[in-house]
Amino acid sequence: MMENSSKLAQSVSDRKHLEDFKKVQFSILFTQSPEDTVAAKEAWAYAHPDYRKVLDGLKAAVQQEVELKHHFTTAEARIEVWRTMQANSRAGVV
Repeated sequence: MMENSSKLAQSVSDRKHLEDFKKVQFSILFTQSPEDTVAAKEAWAYAHPDYRKVLDGLKAAVQQEVELKHHFTTAEARIEVWRTMQANSRAGVV
């Protein structure tokens, strides 16, 4: 757990940054849109390749964060198993 704590922190940071950057990228693309109506500008911005790149980056960041959190959950479960075994050993339970 100690080895991965900084990786998890970085992963969470990356995800949050990309969530905020997604909004910024959308705003930039919205204002650059050649379309006239608001709905058309939104559709153009959401379909833009630059916006999809941000979404792909966000997907990778979420995947990494979930994977690291799963490692932490697994490590915590191993600790609990070890604690139970130690308690059983002290109590003379086989």
